[in-house]
Amino acid sequence: MGVEVRLLGAVDVLVNGVPTSLGHARQRCVLAALAVDANDPVGYDKLVFRVWGVTPPRRPLAALYSYLHRLRQALAGAGGVELVRRPGSYQLVVDPELVDLHRFQRLIKAARREADDARRVELHEQALSLWRGEPFAGLTTAWLDVTRVALVQQRHLAEVEHVDAALRLGRYHDVVTGLFERAAAHPFDECVTAQLVIALHGVGRTAEALSVHRRMCRRLAEELGTGPGEALRAAHRRVLQAPEVTVTPALVRRGVVTPVTRLPVEVTANPAPGPRW
Repeated sequence: MGVEVRLLGAVDVLVNGVPTSLGHARQRCVLAALAVDANDPVGYDKLVFRVWGVTPPRRPLAALYSYLHRLRQALAGAGGVELVRRPGSYQLVVDPELVDLHRFQRLIKAARREADDARRVELHEQALSLWRGEPFAGLTTAWLDVTRVALVQQRHLAEVEHVDAALRLGRYHDVVTGLFERAAAHPFDECVTAQLVIALHGVGRTAEALSVHRRMCRRLAEELGTGPGEALRAAHRRVLQAPEVTVTPALVRRGVVTPVTRLPVEVTANPAPGPRW
């Protein structure tokens, strides 16, 4: 029987691909509060805070027992997932590989230990494919909101590391479209913009890469009163120092590069050497 506990999107449990009825929102909060720490006991006080914050009901433990009883009934047919009562705590006993959050984190750790960039990209892709939307979608408590922000930050870092590995492999055309979307979503993230600059240059769109760089520098100066950081400066140096891709009809047909009109490159005198991405 295939079971999957999903937190990276709406909170649900699939049994053979079919969602299990987990009840109303507060009950699903209880499951999420235990699944984040799968296989670790969560104390009553901590569980009450995760589910209700600083405004619990008059009899929080009674309400908690009721939710947990119903969840046990809902999960009765999900082999491999069990709610266990411990002294002063409750525990969700489950193989971590069956919880999308824990599988995501394991894959990201494995990618960081991997020396081969091709394998690293593969692991990142597996991890990122587990995301279906924002974590705990539709649920909100003070603890869930803070945890959601932390998980979204983990995903963002994983995406940055994924693109870094892809760029080192020269897979510019694989990431350039997604980088436009990410740069729009994170307009002040210099690392993402630097990646976009490198990817554009890699597919032969050097004039556009320089334009993206100029716009970011102007935005930083006008809105934050600062200049570009090392990541953005290094990307700019790479564009100025590296040879442009030769656009051939074959590359255009394959979609690897887009034909563009070459504009004069603004080169400063004796640019300092920078790291090669």
